[in-house]
Amino acid sequence: MAKHAGSVFSVDVTGLDRDAGQPAYARIGERIRTAILSGALAPNARLPSGRTLARDLGVARNTVDWALDQLVADGYIVRRRGAGSYVAAQLPERDAPPRKPELNRPAVADTAPRRLSRRAEALRAYPGHYQPAASTPFAPSLPPTDLFPREIWNRLLQREAARPGDDYWHYGASNGLPALRCAIAAHAAAMRAVRCSPEQVIVVTSTQQAVELAAKVLADPGDKAWCELPGYPPVRHGLRSAGLEVVDVAVDDDGLDVAAGLETAPEARLAYVTPAHQYPLGVELSLPRRRALLDWAHQRDAYVLEDDYDGDYRYEGRPIASLQGMDERGRTIYIGSFNKILFPALRIAYAIVPEPLADAFVDAKHIADGHTALLMQGALAAFIDEGHLGSHLRKTRAAYDRRRLAFLDEAGALQRWLRFGPALAGMHVAARFTDAAAALDDRAVAAACVAAGAVVHPLSKYGNRGRGGLVFGFAGGERAQARRGLETVARVLERG
Repeated sequence: MAKHAGSVFSVDVTGLDRDAGQPAYARIGERIRTAILSGALAPNARLPSGRTLARDLGVARNTVDWALDQLVADGYIVRRRGAGSYVAAQLPERDAPPRKPELNRPAVADTAPRRLSRRAEALRAYPGHYQPAASTPFAPSLPPTDLFPREIWNRLLQREAARPGDDYWHYGASNGLPALRCAIAAHAAAMRAVRCSPEQVIVVTSTQQAVELAAKVLADPGDKAWCELPGYPPVRHGLRSAGLEVVDVAVDDDGLDVAAGLETAPEARLAYVTPAHQYPLGVELSLPRRRALLDWAHQRDAYVLEDDYDGDYRYEGRPIASLQGMDERGRTIYIGSFNKILFPALRIAYAIVPEPLADAFVDAKHIADGHTALLMQGALAAFIDEGHLGSHLRKTRAAYDRRRLAFLDEAGALQRWLRFGPALAGMHVAARFTDAAAALDDRAVAAACVAAGAVVHPLSKYGNRGRGGLVFGFAGGERAQARRGLETVARVLERG
């Protein structure tokens, strides 16, 4: 009799015919005894019934009963009237050291380096996280969790999970829940002057995924893509992993130097930019350069990837409309993320694509991972529709502005070593070393600050060339925390 596929017995008792010289009941008993001693069957674990074991092992019921009777007699199994057979809580050989199962364990651990693909080797330049990345007073672009309305979110999440029907329990549409796409389209139109319909919204997990999908849909391996320098490292590595050649384009006080990009690689297929608040320098892409960038994309059949990662947070000056809102020829992919304005573990972002590209992006998303988690999408749609996102943005905008002003006030103590750049928006500010600190290695300074308890990032981490500097997040703490952290940074800089 063949072993049933539906077996509930988790211990390997197959291959009994290979154990010659023993009757079947003895071989079964020995296998179960070994499993108990090794810990594979824990104390007080319930065994399947004799009938089930006999069926699963393909032997007679009496054979199993004899094996279990012997294990009971030896003290490895106890029978409870009306409840079945259980592993004994205390074993006859309990003083023996526990043994690990040896099945399929190699004789010698193979720790030799393995050959990786060229793609994997490129990705190793930006290693993954092995520990959670938590928000700290100076960690750039990580929203502080103390301001998030967890009670409201938990209530919405529980309510959505309890909804009748199967909308959240089957495979979903690759472009996202209709309710969330409608909410995103309305939010982007109201807050960032984006022109779109819900059909143009593709719900993704992150900015990186949106960029990767764009690279696969709009470019072929070997094609070129402009990237800001300094700029956002995950996007650069994501484009490379998609097989594109990244072309560094310098950033100055007016943002991306479009003329330099035209001189270096006019044939590029993509240009990745952060026009409202350049990451990490904080400058704004000027109006002439916005027009030049869109003209280039139209004339060369290229596309602009507009990452509006913190466009909801502007504290001074006029509101800056999206680049997509200026684009009348459908050459801009607008990318936004709720991971930056709500909490990073949410893993919901979106791309707003020109209508003729929507189907291709849906196909690419389907191949990438099917769809983004549906229950979280439902909770987020309710969070937006019921006004909680607007309330949260108003609350955090006021709190971040207060923390920004306090940070800049306290940071005056570092003016000997650091010259701070624009801090009109977002959640971070970059500072370059002054002449007095020009010889310092910003990576060494940042490492010393982290060791002393102040998490800052070196400007060179973002590809900055020449004089170094530091990047500070200001949204994570109030004035007292900022003061303590800046005092730590000052001590490190003082030591040089």
